[in-house]
Amino acid sequence: MKRWVLCCGVLALCGCASGGETASPVAVDVTQEKKAQGQNPQSKALEALGERYWELLMSRHPTWATFQGDRRFDTVLYDPSSQAREAHNKALEALLKDVRAIDTGQLTLSEQITVDVLSFKLETSLAGEVCQGHRWQIDQLGGPQVSMPRIAQGHFIKEPAHAWTLVERYKQVPVYFERHIAELRSGLADGYTAPRIGVERVIAQVKAQLAKPANESPYVKLAYEQAERSKLGDEALASPGGEPWRQVVLETTDKEIYPALRAYLAFLEKEALPASRQEVGVSANPNGQACYEARVWSTTGLKRDPAEIHALGLAEVERIKAQMMALIEADGGKAIEPYLQGLAKRPEQVFKTEEELISYNTTLVERADAKLASLFGRLPSTPVEVKAIESFRAADAPIAYYEGAAPDGSHPAYYYVNTFEPETRPRYIMAVLAYHEAVPGHHLQIALAEENQALPRFQREIGQTAFVEGWALYAEALSWEAGLYHSNEEKLGALSFEMWRAVRLVVDTGMHTSVGWSREQALRYLMEHTGKYENEAANEIDRYIVWPGQALAYKIGQLEIMALRQQAKEALGDGFVLPDFHDEVLRHGAVPLATLRARIIEPWIEARKEK
Repeated sequence: MKRWVLCCGVLALCGCASGGETASPVAVDVTQEKKAQGQNPQSKALEALGERYWELLMSRHPTWATFQGDRRFDTVLYDPSSQAREAHNKALEALLKDVRAIDTGQLTLSEQITVDVLSFKLETSLAGEVCQGHRWQIDQLGGPQVSMPRIAQGHFIKEPAHAWTLVERYKQVPVYFERHIAELRSGLADGYTAPRIGVERVIAQVKAQLAKPANESPYVKLAYEQAERSKLGDEALASPGGEPWRQVVLETTDKEIYPALRAYLAFLEKEALPASRQEVGVSANPNGQACYEARVWSTTGLKRDPAEIHALGLAEVERIKAQMMALIEADGGKAIEPYLQGLAKRPEQVFKTEEELISYNTTLVERADAKLASLFGRLPSTPVEVKAIESFRAADAPIAYYEGAAPDGSHPAYYYVNTFEPETRPRYIMAVLAYHEAVPGHHLQIALAEENQALPRFQREIGQTAFVEGWALYAEALSWEAGLYHSNEEKLGALSFEMWRAVRLVVDTGMHTSVGWSREQALRYLMEHTGKYENEAANEIDRYIVWPGQALAYKIGQLEIMALRQQAKEALGDGFVLPDFHDEVLRHGAVPLATLRARIIEPWIEARKEK
C-alpha cells in the first residue's frame, strides 16, 4: 500500500536510465512534443490548467505543499469545514468546465493523456461528494489523531523561521479538531454514522496518546528530530525575543494540543460511539449505494457493477486456491488456514526482534535490485530505505507500506515495515511484501514518475489507485518470473498475498453492498483463505470498513495490466520485448486504467506491428 499524507496516491514516470538503456523505437518522443507545445495555443491552455490544478491542491493541502517544498502555507492546516470544502469544489467545477473546453484534436498524444488524467481526477473528486465522508468518517488509519502528530515529519526545518512556522501550525491543531467535531456532529444530525469498530479504535489511539506526558508525545519528539536534522542549534532557533523554541513546542503541545485531544475524546465517547452503527457497510448511510459506486469508480478507474466485482473475486479465490493447495498438499497439508498458521510458527519463520525483521527486509530489497536491469529499460535514481513504523501508530497500522522520497532530497523513499509484535510477521511472506512495496513495485513505479520532469507536476505526483496498486500486485507476479522467490515457502507466501487481494474483492463488496456481510463474516473469510493471524486480519478488515472501495484497486489493476501484456504478446509474437512493455506502461505516470488501454498500450501495439 502506498501512503501519502492522508493516503493520497502519488505517481508519474520516466526517470534515470540504467547502464545500457536503449530507447524503444516506438516510444513517445516527449522532447519533440514539448517543442510542438510552444506553437499550439491549446497546448499552452492545457499547461495553464495543469498549473491551476496544482495550485488548488497546494492551497487545499498545505502540509503536503510544505512537504513538496512550497513554504507559502507553512502556518496553516487543511480546513475540514463544509464552507472550505464547498469553495474548493466550486473551484474544481470551474476547472473541469475549462478542461472540457480544450480541443483535444490539436494536442499531442501525451497531452491527450494529460487531459484524461486531469478530467478523471476532477470528475471523481466531485462525484465522491455524494459520500459526505468528512461528516462521518472516523478513521484509525488516516484520521487527525494519526495524521496530526506526523505534521513535523514533512515540515523540514531549513532555517529558524521554519521552526516557528511549525509552532504556528501546531497552534492550528485545536482549530482543526474543533471544525472536525462540528462536521461530525452535523453528520450525526443528518443520519450519517461511523462504524462502531472505527470509533472504538480511534478512542483507543487518542487515549494512548493522552496517557503519555507531552514531552513523550510524537508532536514533540518529531519536531525535535527535525531540529536535530537542521543542525541549527538551540541558540539559532530561539525567537528574536529569546524564547527557547523547544520549550514553546512543549508548552504548545501540553497546553493547546492535549486539551484539543481531550475534547475530541469526549466527543467520541459521549456522542459518536453511542450513535455509531453495528452495520459495517457504507450502504447503511444516506446515499450509501451511490457512495460506494463513486468510490469504486475513483479507486478502480472503471465504472463496474459491485456485484460483478464480487463474482470476479469469488472466481479468483477459487483459481488461486487450487495453486496454493498444490503446494500445501505436496508438504502434507490439507487446508490453507491451519497449514499457513502452522508454517508461521515454525522456528525458522519467526523473527524475535525488530532489528532482525528490518535487516531481513533490507536483504530482500537488495535481492530484487540485482534483477531490475533485466526487466526494465528505465530505472529510477531515487534510493529506498527500509524503516520501522513508529511505535505510536504501529498497533493499528498495516503490515507495511511505501512512502516516497522528500522532494528536496532530504530523505530517501521509505519502505515502512510494521515491527509491532515481530513474532507475528512470518518470514515466508516478507519477500512478496518487499517486492510489492519497494522494488519492482511501488518504489520503482512512483520514483520513475516523480523523476519525470517532462510531465506536468500534478501528473508526476498524483495518480490513479488501481494503476498504483495494480502495478505493485503485478510486480509480485513478475518477481516470480524473475526467480526472486527462493523457496516453496516464499512462493506460497506470494500466492497467499495474491489470494489476499482476491479475497478483498469478495469481502469489500460483501460488506459495503446489499450482500450485507458482517465484520465477523468478512474476518472469518479472510483468515480461512489467507492464514493470517487474527490481529493482522482484523486490521485489514477494519481498513476496508473505513475506506470503502479502496481495497478493490489492487486485483482489478493487476488483472488489467496482465490482460494488456497478454494482448501485446499475442499481437507481437517474437517482437514482444518485456522491458519495452514495462517502460510503456510506466511512461505516462499512474493513469486511469481506461486510458492505459485505449491511449497507451493498444496504440503502442499497433505501432509495433507496423514496424
